[in-house]
Amino acid sequence: MTDITTAPVEIPGYRAGTWVLDPSHSEVGFTVRHMMISKVRGHFGIKSATLIAPENPLDAKVEAHVDAAS
Repeated sequence: MTDITTAPVEIPGYRAGTWVLDPSHSEVGFTVRHMMISKVRGHFGIKSATLIAPENPLDAKVEAHVDAAS
């Protein structure tokens, strides 16, 4: 097995930090096919969401909590 190491990625304008998304202006949307005939669209309202962008962009992550009843 070969050990693969990943060098940090350089992205112009990238800024490390933590950001909290505004739940009133954010949503999670999705589209699914119904019986291969039509598309059904839906969305969940976001209760909270945080974008964590460390120095290495490959380690970035988003944590979100949605209202499944929405």
